[in-house]
Amino acid sequence: MGMTCNHIANVFGSELPGGAMVALYSLGGLTFPIMAYLLCEGYRHTSSVRRYAERLAVFAVVSQIPYSLLFGATGNVLITLLIGLGMLWLVDHQRQNLVLCALGLLGGLAVSSFCDWGIIGPLMILLFWHFHDRPRGVALAMLVPFLSLGLPALSRAVSDPALLSLGVLGYYTVGFGLATALMLNYNGQRGRPLKWFFYGYYPGHLLALWALAQALAL
Repeated sequence: MGMTCNHIANVFGSELPGGAMVALYSLGGLTFPIMAYLLCEGYRHTSSVRRYAERLAVFAVVSQIPYSLLFGATGNVLITLLIGLGMLWLVDHQRQNLVLCALGLLGGLAVSSFCDWGIIGPLMILLFWHFHDRPRGVALAMLVPFLSLGLPALSRAVSDPALLSLGVLGYYTVGFGLATALMLNYNGQRGRPLKWFFYGYYPGHLLALWALAQALAL
């Protein structure tokens, strides 16, 4: 839901009532932290990292065309997650080879700078992984993106309280806060097996939003 709200706000925000746009952006902030957290959970419990990476890669490629039609020539969030998965594997399996691990991590961050969420995305994944066994580790991990993204958004909203600035502020405060609360209350139990639905939903809803934007000539 949060992902759809965020994309609707990005594509149709200028056509929506101000309050609706701010609400959609705020709900959109739920999405990536939860995706990053669940990637770590998936990595921890998967029977095959290789197959996990292959699924992400296939749907990242499928999703790139509708994503580019909507948002231009940057990598979609599944590429960001794939980079994060690779970085988790490096930290987990190559930590004794410091040079290889460091080069791999720096390379992953460099590539992610051209993708959705930039370098913050993989860093958030690494933080969730690093703090996963600590009390309130989720909250500790969320401090970095909150301070690095939320505080600048607050500064912009104070200096220019336009609706877009308020929406971005809601994204990084209300959305991040709700995501943190949900993750802190996660019981570790696997839910319904809907992974294929979510893999398919991502490119499907992007394509639907692009088609709607074309029909409305936005």
